[in-house]
Amino acid sequence: MFMHSNQIRGENNAKKNPLVTIVGTLPPVKGISPYCLELIKSISKKTNCEFIGFNNIYPEFLYPGGTKITDEKDEPISVENCVIKNILTYYNPFTWIWAGLTIKGNIIHLQWWAPVLAPIYWTIIAICKLRGMKTILTIHNVQPHERQYLNTFLNKSVLQLADHFIVHSSKNKDSLSQLYHIPEETISIIPHGILEPCNIRGVTKHEAREYLDLPKNGKALLFFGNIREYKGLDDLLYAFASVRNEISNLTLIIAGKPWENWEKYEKIIVRNNLQSNIVKKLDFIQLSEVEYYFAASDAVILPYKFFDSQSGVGALAIPYKKPLIITDTGGLPDFVKNDIAIAKPNNPKDLARVIVNCLSNRTLLEQLSKDSEEIALSYKWDAIAQKTIELYLIQAGHKLQRFYKSDVR
Repeated sequence: MFMHSNQIRGENNAKKNPLVTIVGTLPPVKGISPYCLELIKSISKKTNCEFIGFNNIYPEFLYPGGTKITDEKDEPISVENCVIKNILTYYNPFTWIWAGLTIKGNIIHLQWWAPVLAPIYWTIIAICKLRGMKTILTIHNVQPHERQYLNTFLNKSVLQLADHFIVHSSKNKDSLSQLYHIPEETISIIPHGILEPCNIRGVTKHEAREYLDLPKNGKALLFFGNIREYKGLDDLLYAFASVRNEISNLTLIIAGKPWENWEKYEKIIVRNNLQSNIVKKLDFIQLSEVEYYFAASDAVILPYKFFDSQSGVGALAIPYKKPLIITDTGGLPDFVKNDIAIAKPNNPKDLARVIVNCLSNRTLLEQLSKDSEEIALSYKWDAIAQKTIELYLIQAGHKLQRFYKSDVR
């Protein structure tokens, strides 16, 4: 009715009633597509599943970073043991209703990250509850990045409908329980897995810097991802003005698309004469180029002012074995093992101190890199899938044990 023939893929051995239906986004649609793709790939190795995704997710004006990955090959994603239906469109409520009425999973697992999607999710969850289905929400942002009353209201409207919740850290669990008065026993902690947007090719630092036309010598610090107020780029620039005086030949790479007026950042750069030490790529970074930016850098920095989840950028940096310098907010500390790499949020002076301590100590940088490699092992998707499926079975009262492993051939 609402689906084109190329929107249903990957059926293979999937049965009419899979254990779970997962709702989220897949490439080329943005949102949380890398996370969702890794999740269904890992879940489908253990049980059959269904995925309901978006064809059009939001109006372009609401998402300055763009809603689709422009260099993604126009090839439908196929995952064995998973039926994929990208049928949802933000402007057509009939697709929301259709999804709610035709979802086949015994458990409905929805990824929740953007309040603007509240009408869509509210409709789907309400219909599924009328059908007697259990619903689980993975909360990627406990508080909306832009903290406005309307966003908080939309969050509450969806959260009140779910039966159970998944968050990525203990801090997220505490915040979710306190902010929305949700019983702790209905909240499970399952970490955010590491992300690899494409196969890591092993690009060397020399090759990466040559490709990006960066200085061959000296240290390079990477700020990666969409540029939004809460990510603290202004704090980083103020800190960098101080750090540059203590570490020679230092380059700051800013790679990401601004979600707001860039002018305020440019003023800080010019006022502190940082132009010669900063390389800017103020656009969405194509997947084919991501590795070059990480390979070229000596450390990745997340100077967030506030944050209520685990960072997708952090999960992306870990597979590249990059040292992370972070602020103590949300789930960011989960990505480091050494407190020396953690700065106070909203504090450029302390951020500068931590950057200098890390970048001026070669032995420490090597250890932080090894720490990232070890952390990557604890965030493997196979273990995440195992924990997630166990939660599905608990929520179903173990009545669906027959779906687990036995139906994947």
